[in-house]
Amino acid sequence: MNTAVDGAFIRRAFDLADLNAVKIALVQATGDPEVAALGPIAELSPDQRELLIAKAISFVQSDAVNLPAELPAEDELRRLMEMATGISMTDEEFEARRGIPGFEEHPWACHWANGKPELPEGFKVAIVGAGFSGIAAGVQMQRLGIPYVIFERQSAVGGVWSANKYPDARVDTLSVTYEFNFEKNYPWTQYFAPQAEVQGYIEHVAKKFGLWENIRFNSDLKAAVFDDHRGVWHLTVGQSDGTTIELDANAVISAVGVFANPLFPNIEGRESFGGPVLHPTQWTSDHNVSGKTVGVIGNGSTGVQLLAPIARDAKQVYVFQRTPQWISPRPKYGQPLEPEMRWLFDAMPGYWNWARYTATSALFASHELMVIDPEWVASGGFINKKNDQIRTDLTAYIKVQVNNREDLVEKLLPDYAPMSRRPVVDNGWYTALTRDNVELVTDGIARLTPNGVETVDGVERQIDILVTATGFDVVKFLWPAEYVGVDGMNLHERWSKDGPRAYLSLMVPGFPNMFMLYGPNSQPVSGGTSLPAWYTIWSGYIGQCIMAMIEGGFTKVQVTEEAHDRYNEALDAEAQTLLLLADEGTAKEKNYYVNDFGRLQVNAPFQSPHFHAMSSKPDWNDLELS
Repeated sequence: MNTAVDGAFIRRAFDLADLNAVKIALVQATGDPEVAALGPIAELSPDQRELLIAKAISFVQSDAVNLPAELPAEDELRRLMEMATGISMTDEEFEARRGIPGFEEHPWACHWANGKPELPEGFKVAIVGAGFSGIAAGVQMQRLGIPYVIFERQSAVGGVWSANKYPDARVDTLSVTYEFNFEKNYPWTQYFAPQAEVQGYIEHVAKKFGLWENIRFNSDLKAAVFDDHRGVWHLTVGQSDGTTIELDANAVISAVGVFANPLFPNIEGRESFGGPVLHPTQWTSDHNVSGKTVGVIGNGSTGVQLLAPIARDAKQVYVFQRTPQWISPRPKYGQPLEPEMRWLFDAMPGYWNWARYTATSALFASHELMVIDPEWVASGGFINKKNDQIRTDLTAYIKVQVNNREDLVEKLLPDYAPMSRRPVVDNGWYTALTRDNVELVTDGIARLTPNGVETVDGVERQIDILVTATGFDVVKFLWPAEYVGVDGMNLHERWSKDGPRAYLSLMVPGFPNMFMLYGPNSQPVSGGTSLPAWYTIWSGYIGQCIMAMIEGGFTKVQVTEEAHDRYNEALDAEAQTLLLLADEGTAKEKNYYVNDFGRLQVNAPFQSPHFHAMSSKPDWNDLELS
C-alpha cells in the first residue's frame, strides 16, 4: 500500500489527472470490466466519473500498485490503444503509434540480426550537432556499439534549446510528449517545459546513455568531402581557437536541423541605429529592458513568447506585425506541474505511458484540417467544416482577449485559414497588446534611423532596443558546411535549382553514407507524434543502413536517383492537396513551410502513419550497397 500521502492528496491528484489515461492504465493493471465498459471520458456522467476515480484511488492504495506496468501483448496493446481513442486502427496506424506509450525499453531501436559482428578497423560515424536529433543518433550508435563522435559548434548540448535563452522560451507541446520514449518518466516541473529545463533534459540523456565523452564541443564542421575510392568522408572541423582538425568517417549524420541559422531582416539603415539589434538567439541574461523602449519585430512563436515578459518590464513596447497569426490558447501553458501530478506519474503504473498516448492522440486526426473539401467550399465555406469551426472559435477567442477593441481586432484577424502556417500558442500575447505601454504597429517598416524605427507612413518611433524575432533561414539545410559527394558534386549547388530535396528527408543520391536528421520535408504536417519520437525513428532507419553496410561487408550505401525522384514526385503531388499550397485563403507567400520556388520545403505532406511506414525501415529496392 502507498502510505506516503494522505487520501485528500490522492483525491486531488485524480481531480487534476487525465482521466482517460487513468482509465486505460487501470484497465491494463486490473482488467476491471466495469472500468473497461466506461465510454469516452467527456461523455461520462458524474456518477461514472466518481466510479472511475474511486476505483483508481482503491488501486493506488493497494499492494498491486507496486507492480510495474509491463509491455502488453500485441493484441492487448492494440485493444488498449483503441480504447483510449474510441476508434479502431489500421495495421499501418498501429505500427506507427505502438511506440508512443513507451512500454518497450527503446521503441524504434534497431538490433543486430546475429549479434554484433566484428567492425572494420577504424570504422567511425560522425554526427554533426548535439541537439535532440544528434543525441537520438548518438544513443542509437551507442546501443549498437558502433564508434562515433559528435561535433557540436556550441559549448553545450541542446541545439536550439542551448542557443535560445530569450524570455519565456519554452516548448509548446506537453512536456510528457516532448521527450524520448526510451528515457522513462523524466521529472518535468512544468506542463510545458521552459528552455533551461529542456536543455537540462538533453544533457541528462547524453550523460545517462554514455554519449558525453564522445561529444566534441566548440567544433564546427566546415567541409565534408567523399573519397569514393576509400568509401569514407574526409571532414574538416573548425575549433574555437581558429584552428582546424581533419579526420575520416565512414558515415556522416547531419543533425543540425532547420533552426541553426538565424534570419536577420534586411532593413535599410540598420548600421545607423544607435541601440542594439538582437535576434532572440543573441539574448543573454545580461540584457535588461527595464525602463527602456523596445521594438519587437515578429509575431511567430518566438515573438509571441517574449512579448509578455518584456512588456512587464519595459517602459514602452512597439510590436511590428507584418502578417496576423492564428494564436491559440493551450490549457496549463506556463503552469508548474502540481506535486499531486508528479506523484501520480510516479505512483500509478502505466499512467505516464498512457498520458503520453492520450496527449498525442488528440492530434491523430489533424490531417483532415489541412485538406480542402470542394463540396464544403462550394456551399460557401472556406476550407472544410472542422477547419472553419476552428476559425470561428479562434476569432471569438481573439475578440475576448483584446476586450473587443475594434482597433485591435481589425489588425489581428488573419485573412487565411488556420493551419496554413505553424500554429502559435498564446502565453498572454493578445492581453499584452491591451497594456497601456504596448502599441501594435501594422504599417511596414521603411528604415531604421539613429533613434528608432520609421514606418512607411513616415512615422518614427524612438526605441532603445530592437528585437528581431524573424525566425530562421530554414531553406539553408546543412549550411554553411560544404558537402561534396561523388564526382565532386556540391550539395548546395545540387539544391540551387528549386530548393533542397531528399529521399525520405534522410538521403541524397551521389552522397553515400551521408544522412540527415530533420532534413528537407521531414517534419510531418500532421499526426501528433512528437519530433523527439521522429528523431528516434529516423535514427533507427539510419542505424539499419549502417548495419547493412557492416554486416554485408560493403563500404557504401546510397539512395538511387530514380528512387529519389519518384519519392519527390509523390511528395509534391501530395503537397498540392494541402491548404499550405492552395490559394483558398492561405498565406503561402509568407509561410516558412514553403520555399521561394513555391514548393513545400519543411514538411512531409503524407499522413503520419504512411510516412512512418516509409521511413522506419529501409526499402532495399531503393538503395544501393556496394
